[in-house]
Amino acid sequence: MLQEGSGMIKDDFDYYTANQAEIVRDHLGEFVVIKDSSVQGYYKAETEALKAMKGNELGTFIVKKCQTPGTDVVTYYNNQVAFA
Repeated sequence: MLQEGSGMIKDDFDYYTANQAEIVRDHLGEFVVIKDSSVQGYYKAETEALKAMKGNELGTFIVKKCQTPGTDVVTYYNNQVAFA
């Protein structure tokens, strides 16, 4: 469940949901980064996606595995997580 005050995250997740068929068709099994309702890139590993967004504040984008509907899992990273 998305936390209160995470409107940008909800917008990004809504963008993913609305475009899921197209995203999954071309990138099944990859990780997509979405920020400001725009795809920032596709990556083979979740860690690659997070590293690519290193300069961005956590909680301002989503990293989502491209999966067919019904098999989705949502992971929420907030600004209390630190990456070395």
